[in-house]
Amino acid sequence: MILAVASSAAGAQAIDKPAATVRLTKTASVSVSQLRKALAPFEAQAKRALTIDERRLVLDKLVVTLLIGQAAERDKVIVSDAEVKSELATTEKQLGSAANLGRDMTEAELQQYVKTSGGNWEEYVKSVRENRLLINYTLAKRKGLMDGVKPVTDQDVQDYYDSNKGSFFADDMLGIRHLFIDTHLLTNKDDRDKAAKRAQDIYKELKAGAAFGDLVMKYSEDTASKYKGGDIGMLLRSNQQQKQFYGSDFFDAVFKLKKGETSGVIQSNLGYHIVQVVNKFDAKLLSLDDKVPPLNQVLVRDYIKQNLALQRQRETIAKALDELVVDLKKQAEIKVFDDNINW
Repeated sequence: MILAVASSAAGAQAIDKPAATVRLTKTASVSVSQLRKALAPFEAQAKRALTIDERRLVLDKLVVTLLIGQAAERDKVIVSDAEVKSELATTEKQLGSAANLGRDMTEAELQQYVKTSGGNWEEYVKSVRENRLLINYTLAKRKGLMDGVKPVTDQDVQDYYDSNKGSFFADDMLGIRHLFIDTHLLTNKDDRDKAAKRAQDIYKELKAGAAFGDLVMKYSEDTASKYKGGDIGMLLRSNQQQKQFYGSDFFDAVFKLKKGETSGVIQSNLGYHIVQVVNKFDAKLLSLDDKVPPLNQVLVRDYIKQNLALQRQRETIAKALDELVVDLKKQAEIKVFDDNINW
């Protein structure tokens, strides 16, 4: 028992050895355990252990984060809570669009997304703050940097559209609300029959004049959507993951519905649904003057222009940051412990 404890302690000490130390205004270190944690997603994606050179690249990013943190503290550059909140809101908007929700993700949904991606919410928010600090420090040290960003022209937009036309094909889409009775954990036929009858009884209330939203709030067993009127976002006809999740029969049934139409009771792999179609978009290749579904708030040409402008801003900041890091590394004492990262 004593030997086992001693062995465990020795292993912990090995993991917590420094992978690198950094000193600009004070001495700080990146531990081996921190490096291993940073390597994990890259190794999971590559399905192999990273080489020593690849580990050094990841370690360098951790060193730069410490370096910029010390430089920002020295030069009184900060990140406000409001800026972090704004960054999170931008991510919620982007992920809501990527998932074709027809709305932004909520913070609760973003937290769940981070969790299901193998992350930790507190660490995710910390990384958002650190990334924002890199930007703030760069802009603080390079006054007027963004004034030099080349504007996006109409020809730039046209060229991008022509080169990426296939990515502007919008598939058949439905924006739906549902009232849901869960059966996926019911193994007893009687229980499943009772659930089916319950769904039919609720549908009778709807046919008798009850408001869909009121019935959702009263009866729906989908806790994630019931407080949003049953809104579960967008379904794409070609999304095989969604189709597998709900089942082909469910997909076929809901895509036959018209905008504004409410279904009868439809069975899926998960249970019974009463579905109301809020929006419906037919498949088409979007032109530059079409609005981008499902929100229909911006033209394709404006969407491209905004994204090209953002890309150029990011590239400009990244180049300036690289230059600043080179200078900071000259000012700092940085030591990498090769023996500790060569496992």
